[in-house]
Amino acid sequence: MRYPTGHIPSAAEAVAIAAAVVDGLRPDLAGASRVVGIGVAVPGLVREEDGVVRLAPHLEWAEEPFAAELAAATGYPVLAANDASLGANAERLFGAGRGASDLVYLNGGASGIGAGVIVSGSPLTGISGYAGELGHTLVNSAGVRCHCGAIGCLETEVSQSALLRVLGMEAADPEELDRALSAAIAAGDPAVAEEVDRQVGFLATALRNATNVFDPQLIVLGGFLGALHALDPDRLPRLVGEQALAASAERLSIVRAGLGSDILMIGAAELAFGPLLAAPAS
Repeated sequence: MRYPTGHIPSAAEAVAIAAAVVDGLRPDLAGASRVVGIGVAVPGLVREEDGVVRLAPHLEWAEEPFAAELAAATGYPVLAANDASLGANAERLFGAGRGASDLVYLNGGASGIGAGVIVSGSPLTGISGYAGELGHTLVNSAGVRCHCGAIGCLETEVSQSALLRVLGMEAADPEELDRALSAAIAAGDPAVAEEVDRQVGFLATALRNATNVFDPQLIVLGGFLGALHALDPDRLPRLVGEQALAASAERLSIVRAGLGSDILMIGAAELAFGPLLAAPAS
């Protein structure tokens, strides 16, 4: 269920919207279902132990106790985590990464680029849950300043907004953007081809870094990053293979995400199921 707002909601508004949706579902849930909790995927830094959103710059949230407030509003246990980290786990369990023990997932969307890392079958979270911010790794030392304050971050050089601008589109859902990019490249549009070439080059630099650091067997690309990869599926593997350490890249595959627009819902559901799966008798 999607609830368009027409503006960026505050944390309090998001809690109110989610609580209203849950209230509307209660009659259907009461009879045949057991609700074990609510999982929340947030595009930002989320503290693992208590679900406090430390920073979600594209939502303009900072230090928001979102999980606790949604729990108070609904009466259900609530767990919150970074959206890309949840997406990585969803792809590992049900999508293109099924069966992979070590993978890196990157997703590109309107709010930037997020990433999640799976190491030996388990999500890499870091001490507080902030690991995997590959969107804020350096790919261009002569680049522009990112909203995080650094220069040349991946998500400033590789962006959906730049693709939309060169395509002459104000907005597009992932499927629309995919079709528009494919059509423009097939038609030989030089401006689109130049922008795609530029973005793929910087994306390859980021994937080289991820390959050297994490030694994954699989890199999974979602959102507009998957669309870029699909335009020429051989190019990114070739570029990363040329730049990364040969031993790290020799068993690497780069693929498009398989779960589409359902990925964050699936990832958030798995987060909510976590406590039950850890202690099913409780």
